[in-house]
Amino acid sequence: MIPQKFTGNFLKGKKATVNCEIRNKAGSVVSAGTVVTIVSVVRGKGLTIKTEKCEHCGQSAYIAGVEREKLSLVKAE
Repeated sequence: MIPQKFTGNFLKGKKATVNCEIRNKAGSVVSAGTVVTIVSVVRGKGLTIKTEKCEHCGQSAYIAGVEREKLSLVKAE
């Protein structure tokens, strides 16, 4: 879970892992354990995330309205 103390400006561009499967209304699915990039944070609407392009098919997913409870920040190394 991403704590509420982290602001939108801090989270923008950060990497996170998905804790549980996420599906958008278009039918795109992001599996648990996938590393995603946080694109934006809208107060009251959740986070917008983006996956990297698949090396096999070139597809990526862009999902809005994701709750903080469904993501965990990746620690910078």
